[in-house]
Amino acid sequence: MKRIVTLVAAAALIMGLAATASAELAVKAAGAWRVHGNVLSNFGDFDDDTSSTGADTFTVQHRARTQLRFVYNENVMAELYTQYGNVTWGQGAAAYGATSSAAGSSLNIKRAFIQFRWPDTDVLITAGEQDVTFPSSGAFSNMVQGGDDGSAIAVSTPITDMLGLTVAYTRLAEVATPTSGNDFDAFLAAVPVTLDGMKLAPWFSYAMAGENSGFNTDTDNANVWWAGVGFNMDMLDPIVIYADFMYGSADEGYVNGSDSDGWLIDAMVEFKGLDFAVLQGFGAYSSNNDDGDGAMPYIDSDFTVGGTLINGSSFTTDLGPATPGFWLIGAAARQITFVEKLSHDVIALYAKGTADSSGDADGDGVADNAGFIGAAPLTADDSYWEVDFNTRYQIYESLAAIVELTYADYDLDAGDTDPLMKAAFGFLYKF
Repeated sequence: MKRIVTLVAAAALIMGLAATASAELAVKAAGAWRVHGNVLSNFGDFDDDTSSTGADTFTVQHRARTQLRFVYNENVMAELYTQYGNVTWGQGAAAYGATSSAAGSSLNIKRAFIQFRWPDTDVLITAGEQDVTFPSSGAFSNMVQGGDDGSAIAVSTPITDMLGLTVAYTRLAEVATPTSGNDFDAFLAAVPVTLDGMKLAPWFSYAMAGENSGFNTDTDNANVWWAGVGFNMDMLDPIVIYADFMYGSADEGYVNGSDSDGWLIDAMVEFKGLDFAVLQGFGAYSSNNDDGDGAMPYIDSDFTVGGTLINGSSFTTDLGPATPGFWLIGAAARQITFVEKLSHDVIALYAKGTADSSGDADGDGVADNAGFIGAAPLTADDSYWEVDFNTRYQIYESLAAIVELTYADYDLDAGDTDPLMKAAFGFLYKF
C-alpha cells in the first residue's frame, strides 16, 4: 500500500511540474481499465470428474493500464505506461486479512521511453522500454515476436512517399550471473511499402542467444534468424485480403526451436459490403514433421484469432497464443448490429497438428514435434474446435459492457477430454 501511495504522489508531482515548468509541455493521458468476472469449466485438466486447478472455477479480476505522454513539441516526447494487475479479487493487496501483495497485483512500469526526431530530418528515434512487436498484416499477431514490451532502440525514417525503413535493436534477456554468454539480443530491419490500395511489410531479424542466457541449452551461442512479409490489400473494396509469410532457422540449443527451421503462412479474406456485419474467412498453416525438424523457431508468440480462446479475449480469459506446428481454418461474422450500440461476433474454427507422431523421446511430458493450440499439444492425430459468441454494448463512447461465451473441445489421441466452457462478463473503459 505504501508503494502505491508513493507512486501516486510521484505521479501527482510530475503532473504539477508539467503544468508549471513550460508553457510548451503538454501531458496527454490514455488508458484501458477493465473489471470482469469469469466462469471457466475444464480449463486446467479437460476433465469433468476432477477438481484440479482450472476446473469449474469462478473468479473476478481487474486491470488498469495508464499511458502518460509528455509532449514538449512535435519533435520531442516521452511516455510512461503503467499497469496495475491483473488482480484476482481475494488474492490482491486489498484482500481481507492480506499481509502482502499477491503476484500480479502490484503496480508495474510497462513502458518508459523517449522519442525524438533528429534535427532537420524525418528520422524518428525511440529509446527505452517500448513495444517490441515484429511486423504483420494486421489480421493475425506475429508468431515470432508479438505483443510484448522490452528494452530497445528503434530508428525509422521515410525513404520516399511509398517506402520507409525501420531498424531496431533489443536486449531480450540478460542474466545477472555469470558474466559471459548471458545475453539474448535481437536485431530487426523492416521496409514498409505503401501502394495504392496495398501495403507490404517485409522484414528480417537476427538474434543471438548466449549459452547462459536462459534461452539456450548448448555450450555455444545459438544463432537464430527469420525473414517475413505482411500484406494487406483493400483495392477490391469491399473485399480486404490479409496474409503473412515467415520463415525461420535456429542453431542447436535454442529453446524455442532447437536445430530447427520452418515456416508459417496465414491469410484472411474480409467482406465489408454489408450494413449490419463484417464477414471473414481465415486459415493458417505452420510446418512441422516427424523427426524434430521443421517447426519455425520463435521468441514470444502472440499469434491470435481475435475474439477466441486462442489469445483473443478482451479480458485475456483464454488459452494463450498458438505456437508452431498446427493448421487451422475458420469463419466469423463480426460487428453484427441490428440495435444501436449493441454488436455481436460469432466465430467458429477447427485446428489440427502438423506433426506425424506424438512420442515423448525427451521425457518432458510434452509430445515431440507437437504444435500448441492453447494448453494442449497437437499432432496430426489430434484436433481442436471452438465456437464463440461475443457481445458488446457501448454504454458510452469510452465505456463498454462485454460478454464472451465459448464452447470448445480437444480430440486428443492420448486420451478422452471433456469440453471447455467459458462465460465472461465485464466492463472496459478506454480513454
